[in-house]
Amino acid sequence: MPVNLPPQYHQKEAELKTAKTPEEKISILEELLAIMPKHKSSEKLQALLRTKIAKYRKEIEKKPQISKKQTIPIIIKEGAGQVVLCGPPNAGKSTLISALTNARPEIAEYPFTTKVPLPGMMNYKDIKIQLVDTPSLSFQYSENWLGDILRKADALVFLFDLAADSVIEDIDDALKTLERFHIKNEGEFTFNKKVLWVGNKIDVPSSNDIKEIFKELYGDKIKEGFCEISAREGINITLLPERIFNLLNIIRVYTKSPGKVPDTDNPYTLKSGSLVIDLAELIHKDIAKNFKYARLWRDGEDKIAIAGRDYPLKDGDIVELHI
Repeated sequence: MPVNLPPQYHQKEAELKTAKTPEEKISILEELLAIMPKHKSSEKLQALLRTKIAKYRKEIEKKPQISKKQTIPIIIKEGAGQVVLCGPPNAGKSTLISALTNARPEIAEYPFTTKVPLPGMMNYKDIKIQLVDTPSLSFQYSENWLGDILRKADALVFLFDLAADSVIEDIDDALKTLERFHIKNEGEFTFNKKVLWVGNKIDVPSSNDIKEIFKELYGDKIKEGFCEISAREGINITLLPERIFNLLNIIRVYTKSPGKVPDTDNPYTLKSGSLVIDLAELIHKDIAKNFKYARLWRDGEDKIAIAGRDYPLKDGDIVELHI
């Protein structure tokens, strides 16, 4: 069966011939992977592209961490997850990340203030989540490396200005850009990433009328709803860390040694649906190899569970592994 690659694949493939840096090549190769149809006949081509990506990543690792010639920003993931803030110009991304993290980006009233991505760490209970401020989404001006950062993120926060008269046009342009980056599916309101929608500047009186227009056009499409905040005034800001934590679809699991109190300051984070054996493997491969059973304490349950390797974990569980 032929691969039947779409025209945009060949257009993007042509860009690969003119790409100069490993970072640019990786970005294009990842877009090619996203574009191509996924079926049996394309498996060899998928494997070839992934091999090339691995090759260029090794080249990057061999380079010094700081290089004057480096033009493609690279954000190293830290914490329990990486969530990238994106959206139209003047939405308030920099103000929001300043309110939620220790990052101090440049904040101004003109568009495209943010030129490069800036990470910061947000506290949520006893874990830290990395938030990344990024340049505004613009079909005309956004560079390919921005798409690379968005695709690598664990989830996205789409921030828009509820007080802007041009909010619908701004959102449409941003969504077209996400289509170009193969994060939004073309012609559909579906995304390849989990997205939290956040309307900013509700402290501005005009936001009430604009909000109704937004709801009329997008309300039915955003089934999980959207948050309404004012990053500048701090309205509803305290609600966001939990919404972002839930967006990541992760759980916190605490461990204890026999006869000792649980370590409640440093939980392990795993994907929802993880099993006891997944926790054991995360701690050390030898613990997983020699695992016998676990004792498990769960909030709201009086009895201590004796758990096997396939016992499902929940957020807040305390686990004592025995080997």
